[in-house]
Amino acid sequence: MLRAALKYSYLNAKTRTMHARRLKPSDWHILETTKDPPAFLRYLSATSYAPWVSRLLSARQEGNEQFERFVFAALFDDYRKIIRSIPDNDALGLVRALAARFEAENLKIVLRALFSGLKKSQVSHLLYPLDQKLSRLPFDSLWRQDSLGDAVKLLAETAYGPMLRHALSQVDAQGRLFPVEMAIDIVFFRQINSAVHGVRSRRDRTSVVEVVNSYVDVVNICHVARIRFVYGLSAEEALNYSYPGGSLTIKGLHSLAKAKDLQALIKLLPLGIRLAAEGAEDIPGLRMALEEWLLRRMRRAFLGYPFHLGVQVAHLLEKEIEVRSLVRLFQAKATQYQRPQAELVPGILLKSGDSVGGEGVVQAG
Repeated sequence: MLRAALKYSYLNAKTRTMHARRLKPSDWHILETTKDPPAFLRYLSATSYAPWVSRLLSARQEGNEQFERFVFAALFDDYRKIIRSIPDNDALGLVRALAARFEAENLKIVLRALFSGLKKSQVSHLLYPLDQKLSRLPFDSLWRQDSLGDAVKLLAETAYGPMLRHALSQVDAQGRLFPVEMAIDIVFFRQINSAVHGVRSRRDRTSVVEVVNSYVDVVNICHVARIRFVYGLSAEEALNYSYPGGSLTIKGLHSLAKAKDLQALIKLLPLGIRLAAEGAEDIPGLRMALEEWLLRRMRRAFLGYPFHLGVQVAHLLEKEIEVRSLVRLFQAKATQYQRPQAELVPGILLKSGDSVGGEGVVQAG
C-alpha cells in the first residue's frame, strides 16, 4: 500500500484537482436555459472550459462541428497531463489505448475522404485536435495517398493493418465503407482489452477492469441496438460487429441481437443495467440511461483507497461524457431542437450533492 501511495500520490492529487473542475449541476441548469449559442458560449467561457471557448471565439468559428472539436481539446489536455505524470509503462499503455479512440475516429474521417474523393481541406474541420502524444498514425502520409487501397497498404504495419486488408475486400463487394469503419472500431477495442489485461499491478488491474468493462458494455449495448433497429442488419451481423472486452458474454450479446425490438432487448439486459434502462423509449433514451448508469459506476473509483489507476481511467471517461453532453446541448441550441434536457444530459450531472469535500471526491449516488 505504501508503494502504491508513493507511486500515485502526485498523479492522484493532479487527477482529483482536474475532476473537481468538472461542471456543477448549477452550470448545467444555466447552460440549458441560455437562449441561443452565443449566450451558451458566453456562460461556458466563465467555466473551466474558458481557454478552449476563447480560442473558438477568437477563430470566429461557432458552428456545431467547430464547437465539438474545440471543446474536446479540453479532454485531450487532461489526457496529456495524466500521460506526463503516469508512473508505469503498462499504465501508460492503457491511457494511450483509451486516447486511441479519437485517433481511430480521425482515421475513419481520412479513409472516408479518400473513399469519397474529398480533399483534406474539405474535412479537416472534422478532425479531433490530437498531437503526437495522443496519435502516432502517419496522417500526413495518408493524406497523400490516391486511393483507399493505397492508404490500407500504408497502414499494413500498424495494428489496423490485418483487419483493414480483410475489410477492403468487403468494401469492394458491398460498395460501402462500413466494413472498414467497423474493422477500425474492433481493433481499437481489442487494444483496450489487451491494455487492461497488460496492467501488472493487481490493484490497478482490478480497479480498471470494472470501469472499462462497464464502458465497453454500454458501447456494445447501444451498438447492437443501432445495428438491429436503425440499420436493420441481421442478428448475426450485429454479433459479428460487436466489440471485444466487457463483461457481456458472446451468448449474452447474441441474445440481445436476436431481440425483436428495443423493449425486448432491454428486458434481456443484466439486472443492474436493465433497471437503469427501463423506461427508455428509443435509442437516444437508452444511451442516456446507460450513460447515467456508467457515471455512477465510474464514481465508485473515487471512493475508498485512492491510490490506483482506476481513478485516472474513470476521470477521463467521465470527462468524455461531460464533453459529449456539452456538444449535444450546444447542437440543440444551434438547431433550436426542443428535446427535453433530461434526454441530452445524464441526470447525475444535473443533481446536487455529488461532490464531497474539497478534493473532488464523489459519492456513488
